[in-house]
Amino acid sequence: MRPGGLTITEQALAHCDLQSGMRVLDVGCGAGATLRHVIAVYGLMGFGVDVSAELIARARQTNSQVEWMRARSESLPFASESMDVILSECTLCIFEIDTALSECVRTLNYGGYFVVSDLYARNENGAEALRQLPRGTCIGTAMPKTQIVEKLERAGLQISVWQDCSEKLKEFSICTLTTAAQVDPFDLHIAAAKAKLGYYFLVARKNNHR
Repeated sequence: MRPGGLTITEQALAHCDLQSGMRVLDVGCGAGATLRHVIAVYGLMGFGVDVSAELIARARQTNSQVEWMRARSESLPFASESMDVILSECTLCIFEIDTALSECVRTLNYGGYFVVSDLYARNENGAEALRQLPRGTCIGTAMPKTQIVEKLERAGLQISVWQDCSEKLKEFSICTLTTAAQVDPFDLHIAAAKAKLGYYFLVARKNNHR
């Protein structure tokens, strides 16, 4: 359940030199749809983490070849430099981003790929309207591109591809992007309009030096 679905995943992975046997980690894997797809198509070794015990249980029922774990992105249960690819699909903006990025960079091999798709505020001056929304919506934590780029570069990642795919939001109800118990759909739409809420994918690589 994310804008663009596996189409965006495929567009992003087309910019990665994937080889059979590479180790891929999906951070915030949910029920595991993306990992099931990429290991079947590319022959990768899959690892998935999510904070939801229910979703991890569902993922384990669908594919026993993947190592599924309940864990937070801010404390990944993997050795340093143990992954070749890390995916973060519609999850980065809801993480404690600086800590999560530090963990992802630690876990990535040098030269490894960090692939993200997520919401962002195309109008930097309108981002404050998003912050006024109730807690429990990833819309409220969407950041401007400049801030996202700055945080990734500070963490040691070099962005090679940034692709706006905001048209995919037209196919997706904005109200599905919140788990807040009480949020006025009208407020969601007003805030999203002020921020010019958009969607993107990016491909970055861990700086290839020790």
